Amino acid sequence: MFSEQPAGFPALKLKNITKVYPGVIALEDVNIEARSGEVHGLIGKNGAGKSTLVGIVAGLIRPTSGSIEVKGRRFPFLTRAQGMQEGIAIVTQEPEVILDISVAENLFLGEQPASFGLVDQREMYRKTEKILTDYGLDISPGYRAGDLSLSERQLLLILKACVAEDAGIVILDEASAPLTQKDARLLRSMVKRLREAGKAIIYISHQIDELLGICDRLTVLRDGRSVITCGKSSLNHRSLSELIVGEPLSDQNSKSNAAGNVEGETLLSLSGFTKWGAFESVNLTVRRGEVVGLAGLRGSGRTELMKAIAGIDPPDAGKMIFKGRQCSFRTPNLALRDGIAYLPEERELEGLIKGFSIKDNLILNCLHILSSYGVIRKNDCDRLSEKIFKDVECKAFSTEQDVDELSGGNKQKVLIGRIMALKPDLYLLDEPTRGVDIGAKKNIQSLIIENIRGSAGVLVSSPGLDDLAEICDRILVMYKGRIAACHKGPNFEEHALFMEIQGMTGTEAAGTDAAER
Repeated sequence: MFSEQPAGFPALKLKNITKVYPGVIALEDVNIEARSGEVHGLIGKNGAGKSTLVGIVAGLIRPTSGSIEVKGRRFPFLTRAQGMQEGIAIVTQEPEVILDISVAENLFLGEQPASFGLVDQREMYRKTEKILTDYGLDISPGYRAGDLSLSERQLLLILKACVAEDAGIVILDEASAPLTQKDARLLRSMVKRLREAGKAIIYISHQIDELLGICDRLTVLRDGRSVITCGKSSLNHRSLSELIVGEPLSDQNSKSNAAGNVEGETLLSLSGFTKWGAFESVNLTVRRGEVVGLAGLRGSGRTELMKAIAGIDPPDAGKMIFKGRQCSFRTPNLALRDGIAYLPEERELEGLIKGFSIKDNLILNCLHILSSYGVIRKNDCDRLSEKIFKDVECKAFSTEQDVDELSGGNKQKVLIGRIMALKPDLYLLDEPTRGVDIGAKKNIQSLIIENIRGSAGVLVSSPGLDDLAEICDRILVMYKGRIAACHKGPNFEEHALFMEIQGMTGTEAAGTDAAER
């Protein structure tokens, strides 16, 4: 499919792309040029127009005006079939693999090698093993895709688009968001090889350091317009941040008011909490009004710990005391009714109800208190959904809008709003800022500090140590399923935290929360 073009050849040109919805201009005169053998970064706040732009290139959205040039051929718009025919592949931040078939079958889906009209399984597995080995992905071709980690599924999709399907133009739309630090390094190595192979890559990310480290040129979108395109050498972290937000950054310390010494009642206490194969002998406490961070790499046990507390995957051993009494929740519904709300890491798979409106998603956990004799009280539903919609500052036309149409950051706000609606005593927030832009991240952090912590306790994980340092009173480090260290705020040593989550300091403890010694 992919015919190599000389380095610097304009593989994809978006010229004066405009998209107008009733009452809203989503994109206005956007110009982007992606060249063969180049990684072109694209960044902007949620609502800047990135998702609409990707939809246009993918053939899912028809632009109002403008044109698209693919390897010199001009189109007023692309259909999905045309995009695939022209060698355009798109990998999003939510890995969409077929869970019940093998890695090899996912990799070559629709492109299976055949012999005498039948799929040549041996050849397919041989090719898969070679691709996985060449690109450093240590998984077996015969593994069931559903048994892979979220991170491994994402890398599989990238290999499918770039290698198995041999696309010449690859759009990586927040593709690094679900990756572990190790796999993120592997992705950077993959991207370098793909660039050397002459492919044109559009790399969309909210992570400024990532873009500055991997891209050749960058385009900033703001309010539906492309405000600048330039080489990365002319940018730094601060100047790029200012271009994204549209105003100079304040030099004032932006740290939260987390004090590191909360005196509220002890809401949650775990002792000897164990889930074999996931975490072991975990001891920790969370107080009302306190934000406790869980720092750790993927696979450290932090997600599994939250799911055990929430009753999704109950523990094998240990004791949990919640609001002064010993509890053991066997289902998430029981935990929710008692005041424990869980925000899942995978919002598309485990959180949002696709095809439902924003309102329906917001009130989903509250139907039992919004009903009388089995009949839902519509006026109460409308009032509650509108209040939460405003509280979380969701950017949408109305609560009746389909949740699928929202940007990643606004989808996350809807999920947080859903659990806020019940006013739980304990929030378990698993990576609430994953894959969202700077503005949405600040909004979510403000929600945690200003709206949530006042009457509840919070246990939160994050893909970035700086995110935890912004909002936490204490940060617990998880390493290989154990609490390895505890740090009190407000002045966290991020270098020490980074070393500890890598297991490089030898401070691994036997599950003891140092703050309780």
